[in-house]
Amino acid sequence: MNSKLIQTASSIFLAGLALPCVFIPDEAAKNLIIAENEYVVLIIQILGGLLFGFAVTNWMSRNVLMGGIYGRALGMGNLSQFLIGAMALLKWNLRNGFPSALLVVILIGYFIFLILYLLIFFTSPKMAARK
Repeated sequence: MNSKLIQTASSIFLAGLALPCVFIPDEAAKNLIIAENEYVVLIIQILGGLLFGFAVTNWMSRNVLMGGIYGRALGMGNLSQFLIGAMALLKWNLRNGFPSALLVVILIGYFIFLILYLLIFFTSPKMAARK
């Protein structure tokens, strides 16, 4: 499993979600079909900051051996973020009848990275290095 590729791809994915939330939160709310008010815009900007933080962390740690002492914490953080995000997005989309194609694309991205980080978590880095 090429953890460098996964870290790089997840960094780009998260930065792609984060930057619109940070710089144009009102437009992000409209595109995500969320009722816009001043509190929603604030929450979206804070969410963008959190996503950007994960993106930078993944980018800076793309050369770290995932599953090692330091890589285990990075993997667990990403696994938690993608698990909770995928479940929340799935629940919301099921409840609202999948109203936005953009939300479905984000949901698919979250599930892909959830599966990849699950594979990283359950694969020994030594076993991956031998192959």
